[in-house]
Amino acid sequence: QIYIDYLRALATVFVIGVHTVSLASSMVERGSVAFLVLECFDFAFLSCNLLFVMISGALLLPVRGEGILAFFRKRFSKAAVPLAVYYVLYVCAKEGIEWIYPNHWIALIRRIFSGPPEEAPHFWLVYVILVLYLLTPFLRWVLAAIPDKAFYGMMAFLFFLCALDTYLPLLGKAFPFGRIADSFITAYLLGYLLAKKCSFPAENFFLIGGAASFLFSCCWIGIFGNYEEYLYQNAPTMLLFSSAIFLSVKRFAPLWEKRMGKAAAFWILIHWGVLHFVVKQLLGVDVLSGGIWGGVLLMMALTLILSGAGAAFLQHTILAWLERPFQRGVSFPKKNKG
Repeated sequence: QIYIDYLRALATVFVIGVHTVSLASSMVERGSVAFLVLECFDFAFLSCNLLFVMISGALLLPVRGEGILAFFRKRFSKAAVPLAVYYVLYVCAKEGIEWIYPNHWIALIRRIFSGPPEEAPHFWLVYVILVLYLLTPFLRWVLAAIPDKAFYGMMAFLFFLCALDTYLPLLGKAFPFGRIADSFITAYLLGYLLAKKCSFPAENFFLIGGAASFLFSCCWIGIFGNYEEYLYQNAPTMLLFSSAIFLSVKRFAPLWEKRMGKAAAFWILIHWGVLHFVVKQLLGVDVLSGGIWGGVLLMMALTLILSGAGAAFLQHTILAWLERPFQRGVSFPKKNKG
């Protein structure tokens, strides 16, 4: 599935783009043309969150025949171990190297289980994906048991829940099932739908709906001042737009047959420190360097290059050493040649 590699790389670029563009929009006059254009880019780049969740659903939910213990052992090494390593690096970078001493280990473990650190608030997405991993064996069993029509009905119902959760506040009403709508389970299952269960006419529906959602969202940003709660994350517009991005890459990726590395998945963990410390403080680059658009592109390029180098170094050193014990004895289901 070469397109997954391209999706992962694109989502990584979007992660860095959203933090760069949001920083730039905070430095220009609110309501100006530059601000509105930056906010429209911000909407497009924020699809990165749903794209990463959808990629996980597309890769993990279709698998059959993998034991629960084998699944969790593999996922622990691929997600939990990198999270812990980068978590420790961020804490030590800000608070001192003493956090790696044995007398701090218990407190450090408690901090990891308590949620994203102050030094790296973007880790919230990794915690969301880890929770979805816990549900994956159950979801695999459900998806294998229910007919396609029931699955499509369930997806329509989840979209409806997300719509109620997004738009009922406009009427001054709270949605009692908001936790379900905000759990990213819709995006997780949507990745499975788009990867395995989506017909060509249905794909065209998502592509058209995604384009319409982008235009609608840009108009909303330009007309209304209060739009943050109604356009992002699990809003139907963002779900449709992210689906259109997913399907566009899926359709065009076969035109390029070069497989990309998976190290890009870890760029999102290291980029925060690279952007705010290395690029902004050490190198002295900001979004106004060479004009706001030149500054944004320069900051994005430097963050991508340096994050990629740092992530590749850690993946082939510390992470490779820590992941090795978890890879022993992991068996994978054989492909059905029929």
